[in-house]
Amino acid sequence: MTQSIQPNRRQLLLGGSALLLPGLAAAQAAWPTKPVRIITPFAAGGATDVIARNLAAQMQATTRQTFNVDPKPGADGALSAMETLRAPADGHHLFLVTASAFSYVPNIRKNPGYNPVKDFTPLTQFMTYTFYLMVHDSIPGRTLAEVVAQVKGKPGQYSYASPHSTALLASAQLASTAGLDMISAPYKGEAQAVPDLIGGRVQMMWASPTVMPALMKDGKFRPLAVLLPERSAAYPDVPTIAEAGMPLVNVVPWAGFVVHAGTPPDVAAAAARVLREAIAHPDLRGAADKNGLALRPGPAEDLGRLIQSQLGAFAQAIKDAKVPVEN
Repeated sequence: MTQSIQPNRRQLLLGGSALLLPGLAAAQAAWPTKPVRIITPFAAGGATDVIARNLAAQMQATTRQTFNVDPKPGADGALSAMETLRAPADGHHLFLVTASAFSYVPNIRKNPGYNPVKDFTPLTQFMTYTFYLMVHDSIPGRTLAEVVAQVKGKPGQYSYASPHSTALLASAQLASTAGLDMISAPYKGEAQAVPDLIGGRVQMMWASPTVMPALMKDGKFRPLAVLLPERSAAYPDVPTIAEAGMPLVNVVPWAGFVVHAGTPPDVAAAAARVLREAIAHPDLRGAADKNGLALRPGPAEDLGRLIQSQLGAFAQAIKDAKVPVEN
């Protein structure tokens, strides 16, 4: 499955979605020249929607052009991906894409309707979502290594909550890497999992900052690792998953901006520049930190490499989690 959507070296350098093309373009067009539409896979009101609207306001202030956030939620981001491909390839329809649409969906659906490598041109990474490995005090141990030793000694007796793909896949990777026999407990969302976690019926979850206060309120849960390449400013004493001894847990809950692959390279390069400058603006960082979002503006090439590498990382995690492939 994954082989059909990963580019060879020639595609990376020359063709397809031109993963490296925006960063190589010498000339840049004037952009934007008309109102810009930001297509997102999230419903209005959530953390990502809020930060997207803040970003739109920042770009509107600097370019004096209109930026509209257009939520198209559903199907793990696949609906918004298809909406982007239906739009004109003029660089004025930006897709705020996440790992769900580009790393997860292509690995669980035989025909998602799009190819994340060939059909889109990367502009810049936007951010990564912050998730902490929360462990109930019914599992002794102050470090991840100590908890792993306890769980390994009681196969099939402990469970982890799976309210979203990141929690499911990171937990499955952890169990596979450490040789743990644990039970996956599915939930529709983190809020639905919290009562069972607090009650001790489920003992572990990769949790977002949104539910951290509820889990830590009575001291029953402690964070043992963060799913980031560096420590979080909110909890600087919590090690990264690699520092905790599990570098092979490598699914990244990322978000970035792409456009239709048919977009002229100079237009894509100009859009990428405006996006990177807006994402790096200090006014945006406060809103991001408040919602546990780590901003990561960078070259288009970096996002292209991330898209490619995470297809493979998610493929392995999906295999570990035994997620069935849909027709």
